[in-house]
Amino acid sequence: MTPIRRNLLQVLAGGVALSAVTDAIAASTRTIALLHLAPRPGEIAANRHSIEQGARQAAARDARLVVTPELAVSGYGFRDLIGTGWIAEGQADLFAWAGALARDIGATLVLGTPEATSDALFNSMIVFAPDGRLTGRHRKINALRVGSESWSTPGDRPTVIAVDGIGRVGFFVCADMYSPRLVDETAAQGIDLLLSSAAWAPGLHGPSGEWERASSTTGRPVLVCNRTGCDALDFDAACSVAAVSGAIAFSHAFPQPGLALVDWAPDARRLANWRVETVPRA
Repeated sequence: MTPIRRNLLQVLAGGVALSAVTDAIAASTRTIALLHLAPRPGEIAANRHSIEQGARQAAARDARLVVTPELAVSGYGFRDLIGTGWIAEGQADLFAWAGALARDIGATLVLGTPEATSDALFNSMIVFAPDGRLTGRHRKINALRVGSESWSTPGDRPTVIAVDGIGRVGFFVCADMYSPRLVDETAAQGIDLLLSSAAWAPGLHGPSGEWERASSTTGRPVLVCNRTGCDALDFDAACSVAAVSGAIAFSHAFPQPGLALVDWAPDARRLANWRVETVPRA
């Protein structure tokens, strides 16, 4: 096992060994990219540059869906450094930039960012279609009410969005996956894949089987785009993962920012061919 990745080539994916994926299934796959980045708290311009760099690298590998970690735009511990006023003030420009990026790369972009409404702030995943349109959002429901997340208001509903070329995707932000009830309510809407952004480091209160449990109870694969780097916490050992049938099929953790690519067969709901590349630091 290398420090860059753990790639279990013979795990079962949806009941069929990856080595037995047929030519027909392989021909219909779509590449999903998880940007395992190292967002810097409060450094919005640098973080946007890293996202754009990673997204363009993913597009060069024919990714159809590009996912960023939780709060990739701001970093996790941004509030104590730059406050929250910038969220509403810069939101129109941020969304215009993200829409243009999605259009330029020709892929769906899932952006982890603080989001402002007229009366509240949210820890959100914002979805931009390949034509640049904002097509949906998920607002973190299990938001912490103390510490680095105390600025955010909890979301109030599970989210399922139809993603072009991928299927019906259930969205989660980090600790949302901790709740079996929320997983069940999301799955009840009809899903092909569960997708989570995260800033979830191992250790005390770290992930402890939530992703595996969600894949087992729903019968659907789970993809988690986590992060690396030092922020309010040390995320260098945090893992981006694919969980299938109650087990971690693939994972990646490394101090250097990376790009995890995995092939998704939407008709068969199977994942295969996990590979990782480094992404230059901003």
